[in-house]
Amino acid sequence: DFGLGIRQGDYFNIIYEKKFLDGVEVKMGNIIAAEFVNRGKSYRAIRHNDGEYYSPEGRNMRKAFLRAPVNFKYISSSFNPRRLHPVTGRVTAHNGIDYAAKRGTPVQASGSGTVIASSYNRYNGNYVFIKHGEKYVTKYLHLTKKYVRKGARVKQGQKIGTVGSTGRVTGAHLHYEFLVNGVHHNPRTIKLPKAQSIARKEKRKFLSIAKARIEQLDTNKRIMLAANQE
Repeated sequence: DFGLGIRQGDYFNIIYEKKFLDGVEVKMGNIIAAEFVNRGKSYRAIRHNDGEYYSPEGRNMRKAFLRAPVNFKYISSSFNPRRLHPVTGRVTAHNGIDYAAKRGTPVQASGSGTVIASSYNRYNGNYVFIKHGEKYVTKYLHLTKKYVRKGARVKQGQKIGTVGSTGRVTGAHLHYEFLVNGVHHNPRTIKLPKAQSIARKEKRKFLSIAKARIEQLDTNKRIMLAANQE
C-alpha cells in the first residue's frame, strides 16, 4: 500500500502478457512480474500459477488485510484517543480512521472472514463488522448500503457496502476500525500480518521461474535507463 507514500523519482517496471487471436493482439493479459521503486527501495513481485504474487524468495506480497478498504480522497479524521468530537464538542476517543470519499464509493472487506454484524443504529448508521480468525475484527461505519448479511463468509477485496453519511456524521466518509483481541489499533500504522507464503512443494519450481523473471526485469530497467539518457 503506497497510497500515501509516493515520491518524486519513484518508478515502476512491469512484464505482462499480450493475448492474440489469429495473429492480432486483442488485449492485455496478466502482469507476470513487477517492480516498484519507492524512496530508493525496490519491491519486486512475481506471479505464480495460483494467481498470487510473491517476492523473489517466495513470500506472499499480499497482506492478510488491506491497509485502506476504500478508494479515498483524503483522511478527514485520524486515529486519536482524545479527539474533540465535531458534533458533540466533547473529548471522546476516535478509535478508527475516517476516509473521505464520494457517496456510493465501494467499500471492500479488508480481509477474509465472517460477518458478525450487519445492521443500523443512530450513531454508526449502516454498519458491518467482520471477524477474521480468533484475533482480528474490522468495522465499517456510516455506509449508504450494505451488501452482506450477518453470518456471511467474505473474501478480501469483496464489496460489502458503499460510502455514505448515515448515523451521527457531518459528511460522507467511511469510518474504519481495526481491533486485535478486542483492543483498537491505528489502522494506518499497525503492523499487518502477511498472507500465507508459497507452498513448500511449489517453492523450487517458483524460484526457477522467479530467477528468469528478475533477469527480464533487470534487462527492462537497463533499456529504460539507457533510453532516458539519450
